[in-house]
Amino acid sequence: MNAPREASCTVRGMAGAGGRVRLVTRNLSLEADGQSSLASDAVHPSSLDLLVCALVTDLLAGLHREAARDGVALHDAELSVAASLDNPLVALGVIGETGSAAVAELRGSLYVSANADAGTLARLWQRALARAPVYATLLRSSDIHIELKPVP
Repeated sequence: MNAPREASCTVRGMAGAGGRVRLVTRNLSLEADGQSSLASDAVHPSSLDLLVCALVTDLLAGLHREAARDGVALHDAELSVAASLDNPLVALGVIGETGSAAVAELRGSLYVSANADAGTLARLWQRALARAPVYATLLRSSDIHIELKPVP
């Protein structure tokens, strides 16, 4: 039997009106608005937005860490990721819909400008992926395709 793991992150959430949730982690507080939304006038991110934000943060911070370890200066890095649900209508609660509300695919592009060649950037990227906890977790349940695009 495995020994219990010590928590690496603890978040407390308090339900509010209309699906809004107040979140507290460490000394930080933020609000989220529902499970998923396509509304362009949203005031707060949805839980799906936060999930994708967590992945983007995990990967960009990991790439920065790996570059710093190798003495590679990143001039700029931008990662754009889109999430696709297995069946968005299930997530919305449409009666009679089949399938799953799960994230089926995450697809994106990573643009990187650095004082390194494409091969070095690819090696740093692979190390960042191998050490990224959010990425590793999502990879167990979703197809993830992120294309590294070095910028001269």
